[in-house]
Amino acid sequence: MKKILIVEDELDLAENLEEILSVLGYNLAPVISDGNMVLDYLNYSQPDLILMDVLIDGDMDGIDLAKKIKENYQIPIIFLTGYSDKIILDRISKVIYEGYLLKPFHIETLKTCLYLTFKNQEGPKQQIKPKTLKIRDKGFMVPVPVEDITVLEADGLYTKIHTLSKPYTIRDILKDVTEKLPDDSFLRIHKSFTININHIHAYNAKELTVGNQVIPMRRGFLKKLKGILEDRKLLSVN
Repeated sequence: MKKILIVEDELDLAENLEEILSVLGYNLAPVISDGNMVLDYLNYSQPDLILMDVLIDGDMDGIDLAKKIKENYQIPIIFLTGYSDKIILDRISKVIYEGYLLKPFHIETLKTCLYLTFKNQEGPKQQIKPKTLKIRDKGFMVPVPVEDITVLEADGLYTKIHTLSKPYTIRDILKDVTEKLPDDSFLRIHKSFTININHIHAYNAKELTVGNQVIPMRRGFLKKLKGILEDRKLLSVN
């Protein structure tokens, strides 16, 4: 069953949409009205579609938020707005989006728009993973660039994230953190370690140097590692 995220600052309209979507058979993510809160939510869960109001709470509107989302995810976005002036339409036209509904709209119009959007999305697609990983550090959410992450190290129910500047520890197992990162850059090299292959400095049959750390490599993995590095032309594989 498809899950839909409603981004809307008008509580009455949001509740009405929730009721309609439930009747139509869709699952619902929690309603969010602030753009930054939406980006935080997407770090941990991605809906199948976003219904996006243009005027929302926070320091960005729905159009700017849609731009940021499309940089990292292939989530369909349908704009909802009571405005149809040329300035708004020109801004929306510069964003990748899948639909546009002018408020107020009929239930059948919404139903048709959702159906056609999901039909157009059928077939295999590759999700673009975030370029930053949001990490809670001393009570603050810190956006850590994925390219700066060198090593992920398992520590029971926690994972230590080593970066070019400093280490962080988060309450999340290594497998789940690894799945949030780009497959073409991060490799589970050992039961306790995932590495960013772009930061490999040297290796042998048993271990490799990533950043300033020496990481053990599981037995029999050398051939696969050589193939990956050769394809990426990252290191000599003689």
